[in-house]
Amino acid sequence: MSVPEQPSSRHVAEVGGTALSAPVDTAWRRLRSRVPVVRGRLVGTVLVLAGVLCAAPTAIWPTHTISYLPLPDVGGSAPVQEIAFWSWGRIANIGVDAGENRLDLGNPAGLLLLGVALLVGVAAGACYALRRGSDGVLLGIAGTSWLTGHVSADLGQTAGRLWSDFYGGTEGIWRATTVVGLLQLAAIAMLVAAFVVMGWRPVLRVLAAAAAMVEEVARRVRRRAPVEEAGPAESEPRVGIATMRDVDPGREPVVRPGWSPGHWSGGGDAGVGFSDDPPQPGSDPARFRPR
Repeated sequence: MSVPEQPSSRHVAEVGGTALSAPVDTAWRRLRSRVPVVRGRLVGTVLVLAGVLCAAPTAIWPTHTISYLPLPDVGGSAPVQEIAFWSWGRIANIGVDAGENRLDLGNPAGLLLLGVALLVGVAAGACYALRRGSDGVLLGIAGTSWLTGHVSADLGQTAGRLWSDFYGGTEGIWRATTVVGLLQLAAIAMLVAAFVVMGWRPVLRVLAAAAAMVEEVARRVRRRAPVEEAGPAESEPRVGIATMRDVDPGREPVVRPGWSPGHWSGGGDAGVGFSDDPPQPGSDPARFRPR
């Protein structure tokens, strides 16, 4: 039994210059085959999940701190007291005197809402990535909006408490943002970018439909304006002919073309006829003039 010979380079050059090879089975292609992401939604999905990952540490570690420095007459450089702020509302003393001056005010409801918002963000990314059609886009935009609004509101409340005068003035106070606080800012930026990536196509379609509607309304208004300025066309009135005649006593009424008798109750009564027809040749001329 002989082994088949491999095609030489000369033979390859004669048949086309390139040899056929099997497609490379990379890890990325295997992942795409197992997780079928809808085409065109990869960027938005990655941004949403990255925003969730950056916002998740805020549930554990503080985002901002306030350090009370010693007064000049006391001396020393170590902070006298250091207070930490969590994005979901917890405030605690983490300084060297934390054992003596205990301060730990929690907010379980805020932590619960933050956890729900993070789960909604994960579900939004999954729906946007795996669900085809407009319902997947709608669910992705709704979940991303919820998470973005919640994280932004937490940042605003924490920054408002931090920079207020409730914890003292500017003298002897050092306000700082932790690494987790910087991750929170990055999470907001990525979630806003994901919202733009998800929603720019639907927004453009809505704007195009609104522009077409406005153009159609303007065309109808322009078409109707000259008719309203000119007013309705006045038609010429139709003029009829009325003939009033006396009938001789004892004479029966005679019906002529274009003339109809009125009510006859005997001799001496008058007959009245109305007609819109012009006089016919050979008709009685006295019929068309008053007597």
